[in-house]
Amino acid sequence: MSNENKLDQQAIKERIGKHLRAADEFTRYQRYEEAILEIEAALEIDPKHNYARSFLERVKLMQKRFQHKEVLQSGPSEMSLEERMEIISQHLSKAEEFINKKDYNRALDEVASVYKIDPKNYYAQTYSDRIDALILEKYAETNKVVKTEIQPHELEVPQPPASERGSTPMYLELLKEAWFDGKISEEEAMKLAAMRELFGITPENHKQLEHEVKIEAYLEALYIAGRNNILTDIEQRTLQMMRIKYGISPEEQAAAEARYEDFKRTSKTRGTILIVDMDREILMSLSKVLKQRGLITLLAQKVEDAMQILMNQTPNVILSELFFKNSQVDGVAFFEKLQDHLLLKHVPFIFISSLADKKIIQAGLRLGIDHYITKPIDVDLLLAIIDGRLRM
Repeated sequence: MSNENKLDQQAIKERIGKHLRAADEFTRYQRYEEAILEIEAALEIDPKHNYARSFLERVKLMQKRFQHKEVLQSGPSEMSLEERMEIISQHLSKAEEFINKKDYNRALDEVASVYKIDPKNYYAQTYSDRIDALILEKYAETNKVVKTEIQPHELEVPQPPASERGSTPMYLELLKEAWFDGKISEEEAMKLAAMRELFGITPENHKQLEHEVKIEAYLEALYIAGRNNILTDIEQRTLQMMRIKYGISPEEQAAAEARYEDFKRTSKTRGTILIVDMDREILMSLSKVLKQRGLITLLAQKVEDAMQILMNQTPNVILSELFFKNSQVDGVAFFEKLQDHLLLKHVPFIFISSLADKKIIQAGLRLGIDHYITKPIDVDLLLAIIDGRLRM
């Protein structure tokens, strides 16, 4: 190859690199549309540039996740970290019940429900690994193959790449995906290497980020497993598998568990409140006030949505509007539906309504509701009622 051709290729490489570095910078600040334009400009120079094509797919995925997150945060189905962890914990608790009954298919169904909430939940992935191992043991026993329980030293301990490490937003995204199953494939290793070369990522930065990805995965598992303040045998084994899979040292384990204890001390919640009201502003304002008092809030704008929430969670108190426009189910019907459920009928139920008619209030109380609060809501009164219910 002539020197002139080499210079031309180097110039093309630099032009592509310039666009991709700009795209990465836009990605860092969640300016995905501008990032996509930069990557497309790079592809105009070299339509077959594999890394740019992969980069484009990932940025588009990140853009979709960001847009979906904005929708969630702007609507009544907003979930805080505590709420998300609570739902995940419930699914994995059910999975554990099925594991104890050796009903592994139903256990895997519960794990699959976690993936619907958080497709990249590392703890659920380790639960899947554990169930797979138990299925293999069951198969071995059925076929009279002598097989002892899997020991830690029998599990494959993934080895991270020897030298290069990284630090850009896209690199972090790649690292999370690469370590999701506990090992890095050849294709993933090539993509990571291309990213390091393109952005001049240092070995030190890579080492730090890779370490953070593993520790955060283990920390999230602790949040979920420790919801009930008791670690079962299965949970302990699952956490042990995670420590082996991610190569977490005893010192790192201790540090992560110390962070978890700090989290528990600073984020203890006093209870969960379900609020059902068509008025989104009321939902948001009440939710904000209650969260400031250490309460978890579940929000719904219609009874049907509230019933869906109650299929997975049991709140400590329910606040519900009396009337819902354009709905066949009103607050009274909602309350009566709950009376058919063994557990839900005991949850304190409070009507909130702009109707202040004495006869309506008396009728509600005769039905068996706990309280009736008129709008505009006296927040101090509401908090006093909730505090009283939570102490019972």
